[in-house]
Amino acid sequence: MQRIAETHSPSEISRRTGIGQSSIGRWDSSSPKPESVAAFARAYGRPVVEAFIAAGFLTAEEAQAAPPPKDAAELPTDDLAKEVHRLTGVLARRLQV
Repeated sequence: MQRIAETHSPSEISRRTGIGQSSIGRWDSSSPKPESVAAFARAYGRPVVEAFIAAGFLTAEEAQAAPPPKDAAELPTDDLAKEVHRLTGVLARRLQV
């Protein structure tokens, strides 16, 4: 956040993102909400995925993984099991944040 926002004050970041200054002030001591991370990225013209990686919501490997087919019925059973396992790990990491 500091690298992207450079010298902007919390009030300027708040104005650009629509996020309350008190929430922005807590980002150093606690993890921001995913929607705040996305709003920050959009306000500063950065990819949301990049922001999610920086915030620890995703790893670079997870961000590069190909999305599964929209219809899970199209997946072979082994691939479906792997995808469920992967998503369970992603969810577990998010809940730990």
